[in-house]
Order: sequence, then C-alpha cells, then structure tokens
Amino acid sequence: MPTITERAVLGMFYERLSQNTGTGYLDAICTPAFNSDQDSEDYAWLGQVPQLSERQGEKKFSQLRKTPWTVRNVEYQGGIAIPKKDILYDKTGQVRVRVNEMADRSQSHWAKLAAQLIIDGESGVCYDGQYFFDTDHSEGDSGSQSNDISVDLSDLPASVHGSTTYPSAGEAVLSIMKAVDQIIGFKDDRGEYVNENATEFLVMAGTGLGTPLLSALRARSIDGGDTNVLIEQDSYRIRLQVTPRLNTWTSKFAVFNTQGEQKPIIRQQRRPNNEATGYDVEGMLLEMLWLESEYCKLHGECLVSVETERAAAYGDWKKACLVTLTA
Repeated sequence: MPTITERAVLGMFYERLSQNTGTGYLDAICTPAFNSDQDSEDYAWLGQVPQLSERQGEKKFSQLRKTPWTVRNVEYQGGIAIPKKDILYDKTGQVRVRVNEMADRSQSHWAKLAAQLIIDGESGVCYDGQYFFDTDHSEGDSGSQSNDISVDLSDLPASVHGSTTYPSAGEAVLSIMKAVDQIIGFKDDRGEYVNENATEFLVMAGTGLGTPLLSALRARSIDGGDTNVLIEQDSYRIRLQVTPRLNTWTSKFAVFNTQGEQKPIIRQQRRPNNEATGYDVEGMLLEMLWLESEYCKLHGECLVSVETERAAAYGDWKKACLVTLTA
C-alpha cells in the first residue's frame, strides 16, 4: 500500500497553511481576509464621529457620511501533476515538498495582489474616487490633502548627498520623516487629525533602495558623523520591508501607518458553499484525482489543484504615503 494517501495530501496542505508562511508584513498593512459568500461585497465606508464640543442647549447629533465601496471577488487556480511512481516510491519527501509549495503559493498570492495595488497606487481609484496615492484627496471638512509627495534631495539639509536611486543615509532619514509627518497630519471628514497618535510605521521599497533605507533605520552615525535621529529617539517604531515585487520603483518608496482597525489594503476571501466538491481549506478548494481515479490509471499521474475566489482592494489611503525622490 502507498504511504501517501489522498487524506495525507490534504493534511500536508492544511498543516502548511496553518503555519501562515511568508505573509508577516502583509498583516501590518492589510485587513484580515474578510469572509465573503457572494461574487462581491459592499463596504459602507463611514465617516468619523464628531469631536466633543461644549454643550449649549439641546444635545447635537450628527449624521455619518457614507461612501459606498464594492469589492468584487476574482477566481484563481493552480495545479500540479505528480507521476504515479513518485507517489508509490517517494523516499525523499518530494511529494510533501510540492504540496507545501502549493500552500505557500496560495499564501504568497496575497503578497502579489497587494504589491500590484501599491505599484498601481497612482492610477488605481480608491473609495473616495481619487487615486490611492494622490495629491488632492478631500473628504467633508478635511480640506485638500496629499499622500503622494516629492522630496527634492538637493533641498534637504544633509551633510552628504547621493542620488535619487541611491540617496545618502541622511537624505533617506529626512525623506522617511517627511512621509511620517505627512501621515500624522492627515485629517478626517470632520477636520480632525486621524493619525496624531501614530507611532508604528512600515517602509516598503524595491531592492535598489533597500541598502540606503536600511542605513537610515539602523546606522547610529550617518553622513560622516551626524547623529541618526531615527536611532536616537523612542517616539516612533519604523520597520523596513524590501521586496522585489516593488523593483519597478527605482526612486520611490511608500510609508504605511500600521496601527488601527482600518488598513491601507482590504483582503476578501470567498468561502466555498457546502455543496462544493473537494476539500475546503481556509477558503481554498483542494481537489485531487488520486491513485484510484480513472485519470491516474490512464495517464500514470495524479492531479492536485487548488482554486479560490478572493480579492485585494484599496482601503484607507490616510494610512499611506508615497515618496518620490527628485534632484
């Protein structure tokens, strides 16, 4: 009897998924995957509650501004063919490796979706009808606000100057702080500051800017001896995530406020209904044509496939700021 059964494959897949590999930084900028039971979900993007004011006469009650935002699920799938003999005589655990990789791919797929949204942020529309990264967001009494800023390196008071694709550590420090200051200054539709208590931020960039940005966050002495203010302070916790998925950005990086219930990116996962065939694992439908199947008998291989319906969409733009370096 073969040691690898259909049930064993299911167990491998579920075990690997439960480890949640490779998605750590996504949890900082994305919502947990909302459960969906239909083709699309409508989100009521509600405005903020009013600030307290002095009572004069009767109590005052304000209506919340409501902005509709629809997120539509998309079908995705992937599959592999495993030779029958590899299943019957697998002594090196290669079947487990392949099944684990399928589970990893289903998790890293979120990273692919999120990264594409970030890259397209200057042309992708979010809930307020503006591009996600835009210079003229406006909601209610907020006034015009920009989360798409340019930093001219030649204007920065840095002792050492670099280039837009490789800024000096001092220039990187000042550029990061300009984005942090921008995020902290954002107002809601009531004209109130929404991020004034923000202390935790994530900087995301492609590999080209990784080294200078890392120097900005780690080096105690920069630019020939100047004190690095990002090190010698305890007001903010700033982390860096370098990913090749953002390598089309050679002179840009994004900063995200990672605190609060609302996140810059929404994740949505549709759950298969009870009548679905196959195995429902965390919203993914795992189907197999295994050793006993007619397909395997005819072709000498087994098929394992995963399909899912999910979506990633823009969330709260006020939690993000894009920085473009110029000279």
